[in-house]
Amino acid sequence: HSGQVCCDATRWIVHESIIDRFTAACVEKMKDLKIGHQLDSTSQMGPVVSSKQQSRIKDYIKRGQDEGAAIVPDSDVAIIPEGNGSYVKPTLLSGSLDNVAAREEIFGPVAFLTPFDNEEQAIALANNTEYGLANSVWSKDLDRARRVAEKLVAGNSWINAHNLFYHGVPYGGINKSGLGGGVLSSETFMDYSRGLSVVRPL
Repeated sequence: HSGQVCCDATRWIVHESIIDRFTAACVEKMKDLKIGHQLDSTSQMGPVVSSKQQSRIKDYIKRGQDEGAAIVPDSDVAIIPEGNGSYVKPTLLSGSLDNVAAREEIFGPVAFLTPFDNEEQAIALANNTEYGLANSVWSKDLDRARRVAEKLVAGNSWINAHNLFYHGVPYGGINKSGLGGGVLSSETFMDYSRGLSVVRPL
């Protein structure tokens, strides 16, 4: 989907003790991505939906750099096909989450990386957004991961997974990401109904 999914993980908040190893591993994966036509079974990433969206994504990357973000070295070197197709190289930016490329929804193969040094800071960074659809918490300490996930302001929190959907578990967002409720569950019916209060004195 080339990053064009509303619940994609686009802000990566990584502990400073592992951020160098994490970044290096990501870059290795990104360098080797096979980008091509979506009907080519060997392709790992296809084009974005239109040339307009392609230009929009590239503009966000430029605006992010203008505001001080840096492109992580070698994160944007994947080879894109020549000729027709609205392809965008996957790109990893780093810097402050106040940057426009971290604050706003890009809907493209762009992620933003920033470090944290303690649990409270990680929660504050994650919650410092106008949106509230989804997030994921990654840790070997499952009790800690659950504690953090419960403090994150979003409709969905996954632990050691991302974009994990189960029927019967509500999926919805808050803030600019929705009005609550959720698909995939009985709560969906609330979208097609309205409440009625009937009151009489005793």
